Amino acid sequence: MESSLSAINIIAALYGFWVPAGVREGIERLVVISKGHCSLALYSWLVEVGVLSDAELRTFATPSSRLQAHPEAGRVPGVITSTGSLGQGLSIANGLAMAARLDGIRREVAVLLGDGELDEGQVWEAAATAATLRLDNVVAVVDRNGFQHTGRTEEVKVKEPLRSRWEAFGWHVIEVRQDVGRIAAALEEASKIVGKPVAVIVVSDGGA
Repeated sequence: MESSLSAINIIAALYGFWVPAGVREGIERLVVISKGHCSLALYSWLVEVGVLSDAELRTFATPSSRLQAHPEAGRVPGVITSTGSLGQGLSIANGLAMAARLDGIRREVAVLLGDGELDEGQVWEAAATAATLRLDNVVAVVDRNGFQHTGRTEEVKVKEPLRSRWEAFGWHVIEVRQDVGRIAAALEEASKIVGKPVAVIVVSDGGA
């Protein structure tokens, strides 16, 4: 539940502000939900905007429901890649960004990462790749709620200084508190950064 509660403002900013603003500006904006266990936040948002019904939301995680604990591409609107194993979303975002460059498409890709997910080595391999290739159309949004599956993040595996870690990998970093307007503004700022991928670290009031 904590995972979804801390992600709901991020989901709202991405799907409610960032993606529609891109449409107005002629930019294809895609969202990769790497932190798949925040699916309830995504489904709740889809109910709020009238894409899903309250009745369907109540089928969450039941065997016949399309609303599973991790969202599935092709079954849930707005989900472009299925999730399961953590740590893969940034690599997928890199691939989508690189394809856009090769095809001459104006595309930006945001990937929602959990702070516990940052324990996965693949995240940092992908971070190094994005910086090396200067993928300035990639935005990593880190939900810094301070908790992961087995406890507080700093007790499980130290993450701090998180901002400095992303910067050391060659990323431009924006850090904001949990607020839809601030997150939306940070995403718009990220779109203006040239030559570097951007990490937006969203810190919960009870987080690190």
